[in-house]
Amino acid sequence: MNWMGPIDWGASEQHASSMSAPFLMSTGVITGEGRGERPVSPPHTHPEPMLAWCYRGTLWVYLEDSIWRLAPGQGIWIPAHTPHTARHERDAVGCYTYVPDSALDAPVVSVTRVHVQRAVQEMMLHLGGNDMDPDLRVRIQGVLIDMLQLPAPDPLGDAGEIPVPGDERVRPLVETVLASPGDARTARELFAQHGLHERTVLRVFSNDIGMSFGQWRTGVRMTAAARLIVGGTPVGAAGNKCGYDSTSAFSAAFKGRFGMTPRQYAARAKADDAHRAYWR
Repeated sequence: MNWMGPIDWGASEQHASSMSAPFLMSTGVITGEGRGERPVSPPHTHPEPMLAWCYRGTLWVYLEDSIWRLAPGQGIWIPAHTPHTARHERDAVGCYTYVPDSALDAPVVSVTRVHVQRAVQEMMLHLGGNDMDPDLRVRIQGVLIDMLQLPAPDPLGDAGEIPVPGDERVRPLVETVLASPGDARTARELFAQHGLHERTVLRVFSNDIGMSFGQWRTGVRMTAAARLIVGGTPVGAAGNKCGYDSTSAFSAAFKGRFGMTPRQYAARAKADDAHRAYWR
């Protein structure tokens, strides 16, 4: 399955600002209904920083050098003028909040993970769908922006980010692995399917993301497994879906990646409000 096809990042369009004075933010909501595997729009940029966050299901955010997988309660700040697009899994709800740098304590200069608290989620959606006194709206927006800038540890660590090579020669290979992390085929079989030489793949992955294809593929599997485990899938079943024949081998690989066993990881994630209270 080819999720996105080749992405021409150089042709990214500049979208117009969605902000209007005196307001401090605006939020757009997009559902995955009827979209399936299609991107929500061609790659584009915005004149303000954007907070992409997931309200329900799974949201994939595509940047030129990485892919971020967001679960409910998770978000990322994207700097102004940064090309991006997104894909929503079926029945997912993704939200996009635009905030000018002038309203933030410091400009957004890099992609940064954000924990979007339940109260903040609901209030941002409320502001988007209800009329109220402009002064009251601005005051509420100011409080929400303050809350979005509070430091909050993410119990999922780096599980949400998947770096991808920028070389279009390996893009179909990358998308095949992302679409089916548990594919039992060997690396060489996958290379052959896409007409790629092993040395070419090694060179591209090493140069673009600083790791081998095997290391990257393991990271993709662990990311998918973490999402399944937090969602309630038994450890053995999660490992099997991600390409592991035995629970012990999967648990060892998982601990090597995250520094804790799958059960410890699930307990820690579910203890956090982003997963205990927000999972939808």
